[in-house]
Formats: sequence, C-alpha cells, structure tokens
Amino acid sequence: MNVDILFPNILHVPEIIRNYEIVKLVYGKKNTLFFRYVSNYCSSCLDNQLNEILSFQEEIGKEHVWIFPAYPNDRNSRIQLSNELAKFNYRNIPADSLLIPVYDGEQKSYFAWINNEGELDMVFIPDRNNVHYTRQYFLEVKKRLQRVE
Repeated sequence: MNVDILFPNILHVPEIIRNYEIVKLVYGKKNTLFFRYVSNYCSSCLDNQLNEILSFQEEIGKEHVWIFPAYPNDRNSRIQLSNELAKFNYRNIPADSLLIPVYDGEQKSYFAWINNEGELDMVFIPDRNNVHYTRQYFLEVKKRLQRVE
C-alpha cells in the first residue's frame, strides 16, 4: 500500500470508529458496507466510486450496501441525491453527525464494514488514483459477509 493511501487511513480510522460509536444506534446496520462522502466531493471521483460500489452491490446484494452522503437538507440536494443514488439504499446524514475526516485540507470519503454485531469491523479511506485497493477492500468485505451467511 502506498503512502498516499496509508497515512489517511492510519490517522483517521480510530477517529471514525470513535465517532461511529456515538451514532451507531441511529445509523447502524448489521452486515453492511457503507460509503460516506460530502456534497463537495469531486464529481468524477464520486461517479467512479459509485460505479465501483454498484458493481460490488450486484455481487453481494443491495441490502448489504448503504450510502451515507452529507448534503445540505434542501430541495435541490434531495433532488440531486435521488438522481445520484437511485440504485442504492441511502440516507442523507448531516456532516456533524457522522465524521467526515480531513487530510491535507481535503475532506475524505470512506467505506466502513459493519459486522453482524453492529460494530465497525473495517474502515477504509480510498485513494481515487488507486482503485485496485478499493477492489481488494471489497473482496475482504465479501469474504466477511460470506462467513456470516
């Protein structure tokens, strides 16, 4: 794993896990992969991430994938989300309710696997230039899901 992807993960994963513990009763799902991002996330990056997630969702089932964007709660954002995420389960969660980490001045999206006990088992901050790491992460998620089914 290269430095561009390693440091954000080392720095922010513990913080993401601590923050999730505060909100897991409200937003937690079991045996679920979730993707968290903000409204000002690079649009081509988001398109690429969502395409990767959609392919993965087709393998493991829609019930095991949730998208948790952080958009303003206004009409335009709701329309945008319903268009962007029509093929996914999603819930718009305010940025101050579920952590969005910042690394080198940029807000980072992330994936997290919630195990069959409702705990965060794996957190991964992807690097938009290294999609193969995201695919490796998805393979590990798939293995964990297969163990519980």
